[in-house]
Amino acid sequence: MRPVDRAPLDDLKGTIGLGPDGAWQIRFERRLRHSPERVWQALVDPDEQGRWLPGVTIDARVGGVAVYDFGEEGRAEGTVRAVEPPSVLEHSWSWPGEEDSVVRWELRAEDDATVLVLLHRPVRPEPAVHYCLGWHVMLDALDAHLGGGEPAEPDYDHLASLYA
Repeated sequence: MRPVDRAPLDDLKGTIGLGPDGAWQIRFERRLRHSPERVWQALVDPDEQGRWLPGVTIDARVGGVAVYDFGEEGRAEGTVRAVEPPSVLEHSWSWPGEEDSVVRWELRAEDDATVLVLLHRPVRPEPAVHYCLGWHVMLDALDAHLGGGEPAEPDYDHLASLYA
């Protein structure tokens, strides 16, 4: 696989803060150089999920199961709540020891690309930092996969400094 041109990590940073309703949330917005249909396929097709999200499966139908298995780091499970191809996929998120939350993937066409917005809410501020690291790495992997490449090894120290 070929390497993928990437924006600087700081330009791809997500945000942690209060949403419009006063609940803490994580928000990422990424511009991907592919159509919403192509990004949607990578998000919902089980074969593609395994290429950029090892250990993660999302059964993209209302009532389907979403599993994020990170091995020793832990496992989040949820239920798919909304499916609107190719623009919205939403599922609950249950992580041991934390209140349940919701992950929402929104895709919209913009010129010849897709703007992907990922929202994870409500979250507590402290675990949100760790979640941001994971979402950042996953979105980098999605971008690399869509570009036909492999994701670079994450610079976890630098990423941690972005969200500290």
